[in-house]
Amino acid sequence: MKNSRWRWLFLAVVVLATIAAVFIGLMKPAADVTLNDIHDVGQLRERFNQDKGTTRLLLLLSPT
Repeated sequence: MKNSRWRWLFLAVVVLATIAAVFIGLMKPAADVTLNDIHDVGQLRERFNQDKGTTRLLLLLSPT
């Protein structure tokens, strides 16, 4: 009986996580969101300081 409760709990968590993932996937970003290709530290500093007071996300990619 105890094992059956864990199965139902696990199933409920999986279903809720799936529903949350679907809703998150349906959300669209604001139309004014842009990605910037920055080539040196000066450009990064300028863009970072320009967006003072807002949430910022830095994505660093390397080909290797």
